[in-house]
Amino acid sequence: MHRNPEPPYPGGEPGSSGETDGAAGSRIDRRPDEDTSPAEEPDDSEVTALFALVAERLKQAHARVHALNVSTEAKTALTRQLLIVTETAKRDLPEAARRLSRFVQDLDEGRPPLP
Repeated sequence: MHRNPEPPYPGGEPGSSGETDGAAGSRIDRRPDEDTSPAEEPDDSEVTALFALVAERLKQAHARVHALNVSTEAKTALTRQLLIVTETAKRDLPEAARRLSRFVQDLDEGRPPLP
């Protein structure tokens, strides 16, 4: 494998102990993120509460799927959908909450949300 002698990042390789200011998760170019300002960000306690709510509802949904009287393949498909909701929660918590609500609503109405 051919390696370029110049490091692609300031301070060396991404995992190196080169010129870093010690701030975990800081940008490589040290510019502030311009996507959101502190006034636009939700309160940490609100985010924590929503995470806790989604986590509890996911736990309940997994238990409901486990208790369903359907084939193993159907349970596997439903569990995969819940894992997708879990992954979505890592990037977009409100969207994950909406997806989970639709999933649970379909279960409540007796129509398992199979793909």
